[in-house]
Amino acid sequence: MRGIFISYRREDAEGQAGRLFDDLSAHFGRDAVFMDVAGIKKGLDFRRIIDEHVTSCGVLLVIIGKRWLSATDSKGKRRLDDANDFVRLETAAALSRDIPVVPVLVQDAVMPTEQDLPDVLKELAFRNGTELTHARWDSDVKLLIEDLRPYLETPVTAALETQPTRDQSPVATARGTPPGSRRPTSRSLWAAGGAVVVVGGVAIFGYPLWQDRPAAQAHTLAVVQAPPATVAQRRPDNTAATLHVAAKPTVKAADEPSKLDSTAAEAEAAKAAAAKAAASKAAAAKAATAKAAAEAAAARAAAARKDADERRRREEAERSVQLAEEQRKRNEEARQIALEQAEKNRIAAEQAAAAKVFTDIATAVLGSRQNNRR
Repeated sequence: MRGIFISYRREDAEGQAGRLFDDLSAHFGRDAVFMDVAGIKKGLDFRRIIDEHVTSCGVLLVIIGKRWLSATDSKGKRRLDDANDFVRLETAAALSRDIPVVPVLVQDAVMPTEQDLPDVLKELAFRNGTELTHARWDSDVKLLIEDLRPYLETPVTAALETQPTRDQSPVATARGTPPGSRRPTSRSLWAAGGAVVVVGGVAIFGYPLWQDRPAAQAHTLAVVQAPPATVAQRRPDNTAATLHVAAKPTVKAADEPSKLDSTAAEAEAAKAAAAKAAASKAAAAKAATAKAAAEAAAARAAAARKDADERRRREEAERSVQLAEEQRKRNEEARQIALEQAEKNRIAAEQAAAAKVFTDIATAVLGSRQNNRR
């Protein structure tokens, strides 16, 4: 069975990658899942080692979190733009060899677009992916396992499935005999035993008769040539016994074909019953497979509907928050405008009061001068 290669960034989704590794290892076996390219000896080209590990896998999972695209190195350069970045090397190696690559979105991350990716990774934007959520982790992983199962099958597994079973020998397979048509072993043993008994009986009773065949022929000729009365008078008692004994095996030998026919009929009946049972078992297995496929499809559809409903609720909540924020900004702007207008009105009122005072003082001064003139 080919393996599963998990590609991830430690600073992005190390926890989700480890949890997924444990779940897949529990189902497919620990030897079938690879998560880290460890044990690279000094002096070896790590690019070639990564390429060899990726080439030997059946499917590559790219764990994409919120920082998968934007992760940078110590110099502030985006790590995906680095030609020696491990994640870039792993993903590019799988894409270049047409190995199935499944983007696995975690932490509510979004699928990267073609413009967000370097040239060697642009094809990743068109690979169908899946999403693992914290609330539905078990059900999401179960659906992922069902999707990954076809990628792990190998030609050796298919060959083992098509090998002859106990009810289908290689000779029967070469002759085109359908599976399950060979009669059960127990019935074959009973038939073989019956044949041995019949052959033994014929040998025991037939051999003396075969030795006495000339005497029997002589008696028969005497009976045919002599008159009935003379034969009756001359036939001794031991001759009658001999004829009696000779007649019994003849009747028994005549019964052997009927016994063989009965055995053959039983064998044919057993063969027909076995074929009918095999057909019933195949029909039941087919029905069970169809039912399991229908249940899996229903589960996927239910999960898809649930995801769509949750995404719609999340979008509605985000829109509500956005509308509330916009309304708060509008209210803040209106309040600011009202404060500015109130400040303008206050300044205008102060200026009007000052003008009035100045006018009153000027009027009083002019009135006093007029009085002085008088």
